[in-house]
Amino acid sequence: MLNTQSVLDSLALAYEPVWAPDRHLVAARLHLHPVTPTGVDAAHFMELLGEHWPEEAPTLILSIASPRLLLQTLAVDPVHNTCIEVPADLFARADTAARLSIAVRRGHRLVCRTPWSDLHGPGMDSVDARPLVHLTADEAQRLLAPVAPGRAAPQLPPGLIVGGADTRTLVRHLIEQQSVHGVIGWPEDDVLASHRHHPISYDRDILHAVLAAIDDDDCSVERLERLVRQDAVLVYRLLLLVNSAVYGNRREIGSLRHALMMLGFRELGRWVTEQITEVEPDPDLHPVRLAMVMRARLAQHLLMTGSDDTLRAEVYATSLMGELGRLLHQPLATLLNKLPLPGRIFDALLRRDGPYFPLVDTARALGQPAEIARIPLVCRVHDLSLETANRSLLRMLATSHSHAGRRSERMT
Repeated sequence: MLNTQSVLDSLALAYEPVWAPDRHLVAARLHLHPVTPTGVDAAHFMELLGEHWPEEAPTLILSIASPRLLLQTLAVDPVHNTCIEVPADLFARADTAARLSIAVRRGHRLVCRTPWSDLHGPGMDSVDARPLVHLTADEAQRLLAPVAPGRAAPQLPPGLIVGGADTRTLVRHLIEQQSVHGVIGWPEDDVLASHRHHPISYDRDILHAVLAAIDDDDCSVERLERLVRQDAVLVYRLLLLVNSAVYGNRREIGSLRHALMMLGFRELGRWVTEQITEVEPDPDLHPVRLAMVMRARLAQHLLMTGSDDTLRAEVYATSLMGELGRLLHQPLATLLNKLPLPGRIFDALLRRDGPYFPLVDTARALGQPAEIARIPLVCRVHDLSLETANRSLLRMLATSHSHAGRRSERMT
């Protein structure tokens, strides 16, 4: 039997979303950092990954820090819907280029991490691989610089995966004027800063999806909850609504599911229809919202196996509510104190304490690859095993395309 615990306890994992030109998730870049130089067996890890990576999952790009582990991974059987990221210098050396050719014949898909200046360097055309380029500040400036009359604007080769897009202007240039395959990460702070003069409103697609679900005879409260909770502003304002004097409730309502049950489908549909006029039309906000959902889903997956849905929903809400200050441009304490939320949520978000804070803090750390070496310490501080953190991360990523689908089972 495969000892999955030893495999996942020997790695630190961290992720970055990769966004398509339509601003939807096209892939996830998974960084692998061995905790000990020889503590990970590639065959075991890939076997584990193959058992947990369904066909409907997004493409997974494995970015492996250890040269030894990278070469091992290239030599084992591939996992469907995954790619292996390989530095450009391995394509230029005869011995490793031969290994890459064998890996491709074995069925591996490769991504070549290369500087822009070396896109057509030695060995690049000998092995089939999608290029991944991390733009430097100078290269970003060159792409955005005004073009003199009679001169052509700089063009990237089509199909690139591009990192280093840290401004809204640059990311828009890449997905609207260049034929990139995807952008690694998203300039969340810069996008939100462009809305600093007014609070961000609802996600139009979510509102329409809620109305469509209400019109479905088979709709359930669980289905509506999975849709509504993808928009932090929508969750917050629904809770404000049901606790307002308009409804005159004697009992305070602090959970989304309770709010939906209290409103009922017809009243919810009427209210959502009224909100359509306030929708936020900016498509650049979609990756911001989905990244928040990914962090919230990861936090709930960090709970112990077998935790009930009420607890999972509360942890999810804790993470999601923690983003409200960035969206509504008010102090988080001011926003939260308007709601009768459980004390555990206040403890986690305002005091960085209580049973939910370790889950929210670890989920955020797993989304910061630049600090991947700190993840084992974060897990120790919060009394979480690396195996738990890594398994939770893989589960969240594997269901990133399907978590809001038409299902009635436990929330994912």
